[in-house]
Amino acid sequence: MHCKCYFKRYGEVGPHNQQVALGLCTGVTLAELLVTLAILCILAAIALPGLSAFSSRKSIIHQADEMVGCIHQVRENAMREGIYWKIIFKPENQQWYCFGDANRNGKCDSGETQLGPYKSLPGITFGCHAPKGPNNSAIPSDGVSFDDNRLSFSPLGGCNAGTVYLSSIDRSMALRVLPASGTVLIYEWISSWRMLR
Repeated sequence: MHCKCYFKRYGEVGPHNQQVALGLCTGVTLAELLVTLAILCILAAIALPGLSAFSSRKSIIHQADEMVGCIHQVRENAMREGIYWKIIFKPENQQWYCFGDANRNGKCDSGETQLGPYKSLPGITFGCHAPKGPNNSAIPSDGVSFDDNRLSFSPLGGCNAGTVYLSSIDRSMALRVLPASGTVLIYEWISSWRMLR
C-alpha cells in the first residue's frame, strides 16, 4: 500500500519511489543572458551620443554661470568697498583673476584683495565656433573683446563693455557685459545665436 501524501523536501521519496525536487528558480541560461546583454548594448549605443551632447551643454553652461557669478561678485565688491575692481582674462592660459585696484594703477599690488586665479573647466576654452558674434559683431581671435582683456568696475557699478566667448566641442556661448548696469547677457550658439537670459 502506498501513501499518497508526502513531504516536499529535496531527496525525499514521494509516491511511486520518485524523488521530489523543490520548486525553486533554476537560474538563467547563457542564451537569455546574452540576449539581455545585447539589448543593453543597443540601448547604450543609442543613448551615448545624446548623453555626450547633454554633458557638453551642461559643462559650458556651468562654466558660463561660474563666470557670470564672478562678474556679479566683482561689481558688488566695487560698489560696497568704493574702489575700482578689475577682472583680468588670460585666454592663453584658460584663466582669469580679479582684484580690488585701490590705487587705480591697473596692477594687483600687495595688500590689494585678489580673487582667483580661476581656471576654465576641462573641455571649455576661450573662443568661438561661430563666424560672427551675436548681433553680427566681430569675434576676437582670443575670445575676449574687452580692451586689454580687462573688465573694470567703478565704485558706482558701471564698467567697460565687452564680451567673453567660451567654447566646448559642439557649442559656444557669449557673455556680453553691458556698460551702465553691469548686466550680463548670455547667448548660446549651436547653428545660430539665441539669447538664454
